[in-house]
Amino acid sequence: MKILTKNLFSDKKIKTSQQAEYLLIISKLLKNGFSLSQSINCLRLLDDRQKIFEKINQDLQSGQMISQSLRHLQLPTVIFNQLVIAQEHGNIALSLEQTGQLLKNQARQKSKLKELLAYPCFILAFLFTMLIGMKIYIIPQLEIADGGKNIDLFLQLLLVSIVIILVSGLIFTWKIRKKHEYQRALILVKLPAIGQIYLNFFQFLILQGLGMQLGSGMNLFDICESNNRFQKGSIQVYLADKFVKNLTVGKSMLELIDDEPLLPKQLRVLLEAGESGSQLADDLLLMSELKFEETQRGLKKLLNLVQPILFGIIALVVVVTYLMVLMPIYVMMKGMS
Repeated sequence: MKILTKNLFSDKKIKTSQQAEYLLIISKLLKNGFSLSQSINCLRLLDDRQKIFEKINQDLQSGQMISQSLRHLQLPTVIFNQLVIAQEHGNIALSLEQTGQLLKNQARQKSKLKELLAYPCFILAFLFTMLIGMKIYIIPQLEIADGGKNIDLFLQLLLVSIVIILVSGLIFTWKIRKKHEYQRALILVKLPAIGQIYLNFFQFLILQGLGMQLGSGMNLFDICESNNRFQKGSIQVYLADKFVKNLTVGKSMLELIDDEPLLPKQLRVLLEAGESGSQLADDLLLMSELKFEETQRGLKKLLNLVQPILFGIIALVVVVTYLMVLMPIYVMMKGMS
């Protein structure tokens, strides 16, 4: 597994939209009765530049699982692990479809976000130009006292705010990428506005994996032992280590669920109700479907809030700009009267 999850710097960076498209196509081909080899051969015809599916086909010919061969798509570790679990328990087509849909929605939201940001950014650039023009041409002609200083101060405030936001974002992104997947997940779920979306996403993957493994007849220790072979620092490995260590020293399962921020509290309710085996597996899979839908709704809701917030900021800038010009003129006219 360490070999399978090695660094793939030799491969070109694959866009999220491409990853989603590939996963969805494979899932559709599998559902329509195509074998794995036939599906990959079909995609080899579409992939004429990066030769990704040529590499996947070579891995399949050498005896590797399709989920392991998909490492060439450079998927996030938690998704890669989930596909391995899904294939081992006979749900690879469904898992490919759901993760493909999530990645597709993520790519679509990013594209739409860029479109939404384009117009407000243009307006902000226009306002900056207008403020500079007012300072250079209008204020000197009106001979407004301290008018130019006020505009200078306002421009500096705006520029400093933008620079601070950009630099903070870059530093945060750089630091979070250096952390293990589990540590990164704990930070992401605590972020304002988007934290709940990340939490639903991680819970969807965790619950789906648990449901498939329990449904195949595995017990908790079998699941932990199976998940321990994944890449160190991943969510599945961390949870497996944590549960094994704490259960062996006498802690209860319910306490561990309460202490784990990535696990939903509904899981405690299911266990307290005495569910186990196939019944618990079905409920976990159903709960994962609900988390999947919540993730998609959260993404749409967040996107719908972006443009109103930006236009509110623009309106504030416009109001302050007019006040800086009109208030001195009003004071001057009042003094003349």
